[in-house]
Amino acid sequence: MRGLPALVAAVLLVLSLAVGPAVAAQSADRPNSCVGTVTDQPDENTLVSIQGAHLTSDGYKKRPALLVSFRPNGSFEWTRNASANGRWWAYDVDPLPNGNVIFVTTESGATVVGELDPETNDYVWTKHFNGAPDSSTNPQVTDAHDIDLLDDGELVAADKGEGHERLLVYNRTQGETTWEWRFENYPEYFPESGGGSEDDWTHVNDVDVVNVSESDRVDATGEWFMASVRNFDQVVFINRSSKEVELTLGEDDDYDVLYEQHNPDHLWGPNGEHTVLVADSLNDRVVEYEYDHASEEWDRVWAATGFDEPRDADRLPNGNTLVSDRMGHRTVEITPDGEVVWEVYTPYETYDAERGESGSNGPTMREYGAEGTVDAHGDANFSDEEIADCAADLYAFAPSESGFAPDLPGDDPNTTEDDSIPLVPLAAGGVVLLAVLGIAGYRYRG
Repeated sequence: MRGLPALVAAVLLVLSLAVGPAVAAQSADRPNSCVGTVTDQPDENTLVSIQGAHLTSDGYKKRPALLVSFRPNGSFEWTRNASANGRWWAYDVDPLPNGNVIFVTTESGATVVGELDPETNDYVWTKHFNGAPDSSTNPQVTDAHDIDLLDDGELVAADKGEGHERLLVYNRTQGETTWEWRFENYPEYFPESGGGSEDDWTHVNDVDVVNVSESDRVDATGEWFMASVRNFDQVVFINRSSKEVELTLGEDDDYDVLYEQHNPDHLWGPNGEHTVLVADSLNDRVVEYEYDHASEEWDRVWAATGFDEPRDADRLPNGNTLVSDRMGHRTVEITPDGEVVWEVYTPYETYDAERGESGSNGPTMREYGAEGTVDAHGDANFSDEEIADCAADLYAFAPSESGFAPDLPGDDPNTTEDDSIPLVPLAAGGVVLLAVLGIAGYRYRG
């Protein structure tokens, strides 16, 4: 019922010029122009994905889609320039126990996910979801913002493709789709009259596994999938076995609860309660809800305001929260009372940030003993010029093996790309001159 949208094509040219180490050199004791407030250095590096779009007075301009590792003092450790190999957007990143990361990017009409080895900046494996929508062996997954690696070689994807808006599980070992859940089959929760436009109805942007067997408060066993359905302002919990909707947070157009949210994380409360920490994007806040089993309602426990369309929020072991502030072009760590203790600028349009384990691995605010609404404060209050300087430093540091040409109609990115680009040494670098033309008809893609 929903055919593929027309591809918006743009022409980009990236010219790479090799220069001496004075331009892009980074060292552990010389932070770059991307460093903002740093009053408390973390013990681990921070991974940040940058979507790659820049809103200017002339409209949106395409910028490199990047994955950047920042050291505790904010200096660059390494980058992956996804655009240098034909990728369009950069989205979710998940650290793995072996030190590698799962990285989600997109091509023309398709999504690419792979396991990236930061030591070599090479992929261990990649999966291109670029077949037909109804294919069981190579399904098309359009512009997925999130794909997670499960056990036994499975991948769970949030597919927001027109006409095939769904969650699906793809088994890499078997080479086929083993589970699918379509939003159109649940009109009591997702009526066709609700949500967004026909070509972006649900904008499902995140899916995570919740092992309900871990809680004594939940009368269920096995796995649920928690999905963020942005255009319905709702987070839903789906029973993997029965495919029933077990729980919902928010509802369509109830902006007091959620307003086009992104990347919810599930935590267990002090007594085993469902707790959701979520980037409440168009409310410009990060918010935490806890489910009251007695009343069967969600309580808003904590919120932090002062952001500009945040895209991700992770609870850290120390009780602080790591926030990807998309239109603020920054990644910050805030305390429970909202103080910014670590901040780096991340232009343009940061999407996901991770430190240590994937997602949230810290206490809920009820466990920490903090409640109420706080305002993020203590940031560096940077200017547009400072953001531009940071972008120039990032692009100079980012490896670029070949000029980025977007996937135009008729191109086959799977036969023309080179998935390996060299890691830029810390003592040397190059400068990238970006000659960027406007993206005709670029529309909001959060």
